[in-house]
Amino acid sequence: MKKISKIFFINPPGPLYQRGEDRCQANVSASAAVSLRAPNDLAYMAAIVREMGMTPFLRDYPAENGHWVALEEDLIKIEPDVLVMSITDATIIQDLRAFREAKKNNPEIMTIAKGALFFSTDTKVFDSPEFSNMDFALVGESEFAISHLLEALQNHAEINDEALNAVPNIIYKNSVGHFVRTAIRDFEQDLDAMPFPARDLLRNELYCRPDSGEAMATIQTARGCPSKCIFCMTPLISGERVRSRSVNNIVDELQECVEKYGIRNFFFKADTFTINKKFVIELCQEVLKRNLDIAWVANSRVDTVDEERLAWMKKAGCWLVAFGFESGNDEMLKKMRKEATVADAYRASSLVRQAQMKVYGFFMVGLPWDNRETIEETFTLAENLDCDFYEIHMATPYEGTELYKTARALGLAGVASYGHDYFENSGVGSLFLSQQEILILRKAGLRRLYLSPKFIFKTLKRIRTPREFMNYASYGSRLIRNLMNG
Repeated sequence: MKKISKIFFINPPGPLYQRGEDRCQANVSASAAVSLRAPNDLAYMAAIVREMGMTPFLRDYPAENGHWVALEEDLIKIEPDVLVMSITDATIIQDLRAFREAKKNNPEIMTIAKGALFFSTDTKVFDSPEFSNMDFALVGESEFAISHLLEALQNHAEINDEALNAVPNIIYKNSVGHFVRTAIRDFEQDLDAMPFPARDLLRNELYCRPDSGEAMATIQTARGCPSKCIFCMTPLISGERVRSRSVNNIVDELQECVEKYGIRNFFFKADTFTINKKFVIELCQEVLKRNLDIAWVANSRVDTVDEERLAWMKKAGCWLVAFGFESGNDEMLKKMRKEATVADAYRASSLVRQAQMKVYGFFMVGLPWDNRETIEETFTLAENLDCDFYEIHMATPYEGTELYKTARALGLAGVASYGHDYFENSGVGSLFLSQQEILILRKAGLRRLYLSPKFIFKTLKRIRTPREFMNYASYGSRLIRNLMNG
């Protein structure tokens, strides 16, 4: 086997999608308020291969407005031995062009894909001609899977089925041309063992706080969630058990961002950041102890916040908390196994307001049992909560979720492994509404929320600088373009 020296990590040219989180694959351009986040998945893998003695290269073509010609030029200039690409379920067919270009330039290059699609989709899907230039796919946590695969490729003089079948958490093409998924190893428990993402390879200024436009880094604080929401891929991707990094390890990374990269704004990425009260408070205390003077946001559940937790978060620099409120109908919440109620939503929102932080509300329409009345209740809840930012998702049955199984069992049309997007093309309707009707209702709900005089006045009132005004204007114009279509 040729020695592996140079590895090229990419988000391929194409539309702006949130690719760094396998469970969330937001179409940024079609969203109401989603901001682009750094590709930590690629940056983690780059840091790991660097520790293995290999040279990583990294490009986020959509964020850099780079097109296919730029990729072709980089492949010629870098001459990588391996190309690693992050895909989304919605863009996979377009993404695979990158592997075709790579093989055209160098037939011997190894091509590796990572993304949620590979976790549970029947491997027969990948035997289709579109995937002919893909050599491997990573299954599970790519940061750990990449090292096992590269070690096997480096250490075996001959790469055969026996050698590859011994590598956990991958999909490979066997000797007769069919893709095979190997054994799935348990989730890694020691997240502190990972190096920090290779932020020196990123253009950090491209990933911005939406209001101020300042650089904003994503910090992985924990993985896994014990909740059972039927639409969520987290149990499959990150596990049902919460695995947290140590407080010191997290704050060391924050300190590196501040001192080495000049970044003071952060998204604390966890499936539910506030689930462990002791952890939250100790983290906040360590941030304050080191006088980092940072600002940050985090996700939460409506049943995992209280006054003490939120007070520490505010003190340590948190300015916004995001909740998956999902529905204004308790029966819908029960059927999606949210294990929360509408009353919990009002309570959580009120507590965050009392702590003088902003609220980002996520809502969902188009579950199999949704009708116009239940969706109206959801929009009414959103109006009453008076959030600072809103997003409305269309329920999308990703393979591997309970929602996928339910949609199939109910005979709902359009269920497929890939090609879907929860802002524009969910691939499925409900028992009472077509996909197109749900899309129209989503846009009507967003118009109702964002274009109300009350919301516009509230937003204008909190703007403090010309730069903030320009950023809000940019997001506003994107939103209006999206909402006026349909």
